[in-house]
Amino acid sequence: MRKIFFLIFFISQVFAIAFAQEESQTQPEQASAQTAQNTRNLFIPAVSFKMLQLDERDFVFSPSANLQYIRIKGQNTEVKGPDMIMAGLSYGQDYFTQGLGPEEVNRIHGCSAMLNITAGKNSFMGMLASNGQVPFSSLKTLTGALLYSRQFVKTENKTFTTGLGLVVGDFDVNIRGMDIYFFPLPVFSFSYKNDILSTSISMMGPPSVKLALFPKSMFRFRGSLGLTGFNSIRDLGFDCAVLCYPFVNAKAKDLFYIAAGIMNKKNTYVLKNKTKYSFQYYSVYGEINATFASLQCGYNFDGKSMIEKEFTGDLYKGLFASLNLMFML
Repeated sequence: MRKIFFLIFFISQVFAIAFAQEESQTQPEQASAQTAQNTRNLFIPAVSFKMLQLDERDFVFSPSANLQYIRIKGQNTEVKGPDMIMAGLSYGQDYFTQGLGPEEVNRIHGCSAMLNITAGKNSFMGMLASNGQVPFSSLKTLTGALLYSRQFVKTENKTFTTGLGLVVGDFDVNIRGMDIYFFPLPVFSFSYKNDILSTSISMMGPPSVKLALFPKSMFRFRGSLGLTGFNSIRDLGFDCAVLCYPFVNAKAKDLFYIAAGIMNKKNTYVLKNKTKYSFQYYSVYGEINATFASLQCGYNFDGKSMIEKEFTGDLYKGLFASLNLMFML
């Protein structure tokens, strides 16, 4: 479900930047005259273009743009304020060449905003996203979260963070005929790494598990598992791939890799009449990733189309592609 992907993406970005902050603090200290300059302000614009084939002559084209601002305070700087501030805005469209639904709607809009503030071991986050023919028109188009977490364990090879949150969204949860949109949520994240294994288990929204084998070698295995809904086994999203880092012995050893894998994805779109259309599909794919630019292409199979919670037919066996570009200012 695309709204869940928004939630997972932004929260994962928070932990990725927090990890980068911790890594930077392990570097040797600069001269005291330069310490005040250690506070870094980063602007990261990104654009992406995706294509999904729904039928022989029916495609979905999805351009999007994202801007992130990150402020990381130097380890020993005397500047007051939080250790990290991260803010992000994004906008995207899904263009259906032959229209979606009986009204043949061509465009679905998606927009989102988030803010994360980290002070010491404490982190506060707010996120709001909407995806539909008319964004923010109903709870079905909305995903939001307010989270507080605190890091209780941080060692060389493991971390543990827990807290509380409130999540808002349509996650296909129904109790006694009533749709549930608001969820008080205990949140946690645990990670462990060594020379053979790197893994994390988190519940920052939908539960997810990530695994990497041989994280420092030329050939690696990457896997992730998470829920995209609660309707059927097809809502168990996954992505498994074998990666090759050809420049593992170079200075920039982790900046480039090629990969081949298989995954399960689900895209959801809400029209202005509040009808929800979904497309779930499995894919085999190849990927080239150079950190600031990546290309992923693949073949879809055994897919299903859905209206609300009912399967309406098989999805066409077609192609998909995804191009992502990122800059750092």
